[in-house]
Amino acid sequence: MQYAFILGRVYTLSIAELIEVLQSHDITFKILIVSIEVLIIETEVQIDHEKLQRELGGIIKIAKIIDFIKKREQDSINFALQNYFKPSKLKKDYFKDYTGKKQFGLSIYLLDQTVKAFGEPRRLGMFIKKGLQDEGASIRACLPEYNSLALASVVVTKNLLLQKGAEIIVIAGIDRVYVGKTLIVQDFEDYGRRDYQRPIRDEKQGMIPPKVAQIMINFTQAKKGSTLLDPFCGIGTMVQEAVLLGYKMDGSDIAKFAINGSEKNLEWFKNRYKIPAGKWKLEVADARKISEVFKGEKFAAIATEGSLGPIYGSLPKPALMEQNFAELTDIWLDTFKEFKKILEKGARVVVCFPAYKLNDQDYMFFPAVDQILELGYSIHDHFPEAVKKIAPFLKVTERNSMIYDRKDQVVAREIVTFINN
Repeated sequence: MQYAFILGRVYTLSIAELIEVLQSHDITFKILIVSIEVLIIETEVQIDHEKLQRELGGIIKIAKIIDFIKKREQDSINFALQNYFKPSKLKKDYFKDYTGKKQFGLSIYLLDQTVKAFGEPRRLGMFIKKGLQDEGASIRACLPEYNSLALASVVVTKNLLLQKGAEIIVIAGIDRVYVGKTLIVQDFEDYGRRDYQRPIRDEKQGMIPPKVAQIMINFTQAKKGSTLLDPFCGIGTMVQEAVLLGYKMDGSDIAKFAINGSEKNLEWFKNRYKIPAGKWKLEVADARKISEVFKGEKFAAIATEGSLGPIYGSLPKPALMEQNFAELTDIWLDTFKEFKKILEKGARVVVCFPAYKLNDQDYMFFPAVDQILELGYSIHDHFPEAVKKIAPFLKVTERNSMIYDRKDQVVAREIVTFINN
């Protein structure tokens, strides 16, 4: 069986998370091909796509691959598929579970960015629609805007494409075209609810998005049901996402107002998602003395975002960046020493450090990582060598960390996964 995973905007994180989650489910898989938009795997078992999609913060859609068609480099996508989408084929593989008026969507994703695809979704979509109409079918097509190649998950959801028809996925390369059917899309409404409907938000301090928190928790590879720790829990985003993923989690923060906010948010979260009691514990605590607060406890992993320092609208001078890093260095070194007292051996610590965005490609990174390694940690590389060979476009730093940022951000998040040796 072959499955396609449509990657999020920060595709390096999406690929790393997918590999970790598939491994945690003991799914044996082979990566057939990967691009900045999509990753296709082959596996002998049928995957639980609904469960996987709920767990994956970095995956936009999961599709089942139905066919593979060879293509000449000079051929357009439409030309390569001109004899494929016959009405009988569509009814059998895409619409057999639906009766009455059908509707379908069409999205094209590229394996190589040099493939010419402008206008192809509309041409191909109208070709499919006409063929079905000629066979007497009542059909509605939902196609991307003319300057776009794919439908967003919000469009798929709001048009009920998976309930009343299908979204056809076309994945095109220079010499091949995969075609498939979307099985599920990311629940954008629920992520928005968990982010924006909570009673307490603190945009002045910067808040980690729930999707990024979910990715970081998946990076821990901790056994479900075990207890994790967030020693800089703020308003509780990491705690709520860990609980949704099937963990218990303790959270602490030096600021009492942050813990108060976290308590209010988690009360809302408990009621909204019907979470049983005892899934988390919160404490006001200095992370540099965390072992005194959670005396005698051993945690399976730590996932946290500490302070990223001041928020800037433009790049500060180098001296100010160095000063901000210096203020964080002692805190992190003392905190990592404390982690040694409360972590199981081999456990992972997934953290965000500030990284100043100098330009589109370069960053100034937190310099104290080498000192952290001297305390008895190593950095985990999320990508096997075989993946690096077929995905040379991965954006991984020299120290095997990954960057999450937005175009307008000055202070990015550098996500690093440490192992307690």
